[in-house]
Amino acid sequence: MGQVRAVFQLPVELGTFPDPLAYVEWFTTFQAPVPDLEMYQVSRSTRHHRRRASIIPVTQIECSIHLIPKFGQQVDLSWSAEDVLERCKTFYVNPYLRHLDFLLFRYLLT
Repeated sequence: MGQVRAVFQLPVELGTFPDPLAYVEWFTTFQAPVPDLEMYQVSRSTRHHRRRASIIPVTQIECSIHLIPKFGQQVDLSWSAEDVLERCKTFYVNPYLRHLDFLLFRYLLT
């Protein structure tokens, strides 16, 4: 699972690619769901203190996903919709937004 940061085409002089490309920053893989919530918890995937990232064809992007910030004991009121993905360290993957997500997360990933 990753966050698409940019979609682009390479210049022709670098070769021909049939599809646009996406720069993606990755999140950690799913572990066991959080018991009380039945949701998976993810955070930014890093290596040597840098975010793991890749360039992939947009055709490899499956679908969007809904992330819920893990607020902890209190909500940080300085977070906004524009910067919460950068400022929050941990998220829950919401399996309840779409019925297909619910089926995937509840029955196919267990």
